[in-house]
Order: sequence, then C-alpha cells, then structure tokens
Amino acid sequence: MEYVLSVPTEALAPYLTKRGLITENTDKILEIIMKNHVFLPRPEAENDPGHRQIIPYVSLLRGDEIFSTRRLKGGNEARLHGLISLGVGGHINPDTDGDGDDVLMRGLEREVREEVAIDELDMGSLHFMGFINDDSNDVGKVHLGLCCTLEVKGNVTVRETEKLMGQWLEKTELPLLADNMETWSSLIINNL
Repeated sequence: MEYVLSVPTEALAPYLTKRGLITENTDKILEIIMKNHVFLPRPEAENDPGHRQIIPYVSLLRGDEIFSTRRLKGGNEARLHGLISLGVGGHINPDTDGDGDDVLMRGLEREVREEVAIDELDMGSLHFMGFINDDSNDVGKVHLGLCCTLEVKGNVTVRETEKLMGQWLEKTELPLLADNMETWSSLIINNL
C-alpha cells in the first residue's frame, strides 16, 4: 500500500485563509509541515479533509514558454483526466523519499525526474513561489501544493507517456486555456 506525506488540516488552517497562491507566512507553513507530518495510506488520505497531502508542484519555464502536460486516462487521478497542468510533481512517499529535514526536496526532485526528462546541464535554479490552496473541490480539499518554478534551457519530454502528454506553451496563451486547466494551474497563471 502506498503511504503519502500528510499534515493535519487543523495545524495549517490559520495560514490557509485564501484560495490561490499563498505567499505570506510560508516559513511558518513549512515549519508546521516538518513538525506535524505523518504518512497516511493514500486511499485514506484521498478522502480525508482532516489532512492535507503535500504535493510538490514545479512549473518548468524556458524564456517566455512554460511546459504543460495534459493528463491522460492512464493516470491515477481520474478527477483530473483531460485537464492541462502547468506543473509536474506528485505525492511524497516514505518508501522512495524517506523522512527527515530534506524530505520535501527529495520528494520534489524525484517527482520531477519521474515525470519528465531534462538534461541536467539545461537546468537552472529552482525558485519557491508559495503554497497552492484550493478547498473549492474534492481534490483541493485534501491537497496543498508546494509551488516552485524551474528554469530550463533545452527540451523537456514526458517520461510517463501513458499518463501524460507534454508541450510548450507561450505564457501569453495561458489565459485563453484557463477553462481547460486543472484548478491549481488556473490559480497560478498570474504568478508565472
């Protein structure tokens, strides 16, 4: 059974006061995550709004372009099939990511490597943007996005072709595609 890093929603609640990208008190949110996280069975966590699964969500940028993926029917999360995503990432697991002070970064790096291929020489800096909060739907009520950007120079290709289809989009196109995006992506368009 898969276990996923989760944090009691009650511990985070004082800082989850708005829907969208939270950029205030991020150091306090990180501290709460590190002090209060537990690993829950994924089937339980997916239906428990009393906990938030922490999901690294990394937007890949190349100049005025952003790498997008469209979730295919081969993916695990049926609630997101067919929608465009502006971030790659996923659940943090104790079996693959361990635990400890750098568990979030290990999970983030593993998820990016699992989902896309990027030449190491083409990667720039990783920048933390904030946390994506959206309790307006069933998916958002049980997840909290750890939102980052990663500048890349070369091409990016999807590894999990049965789950995702990838393409570069011009940033100017993003508002026109918002209705076809997963909620998290539509919430961060203006921050990209």
